[in-house]
Amino acid sequence: MPDRKGKYTTISIPRELYERVSKIIEDTGFRSPTEYIVYLTRQAVIAIEADGNLIHSLPYSVGRTDEGA
Repeated sequence: MPDRKGKYTTISIPRELYERVSKIIEDTGFRSPTEYIVYLTRQAVIAIEADGNLIHSLPYSVGRTDEGA
């Protein structure tokens, strides 16, 4: 039976962020905000895979609390 899930999924981001990314990528060669966001995500995943501790330095890392800060 063939895989029906497909190759891609949809992730929602705030429209305001999407529009800001649109402005950032003007004249860069990226064809769309989506293409740039996928590029950034891939770079982040590669870095985190190379050094798993990086995930804990991100502002919204899972399991992180600001208690006692």
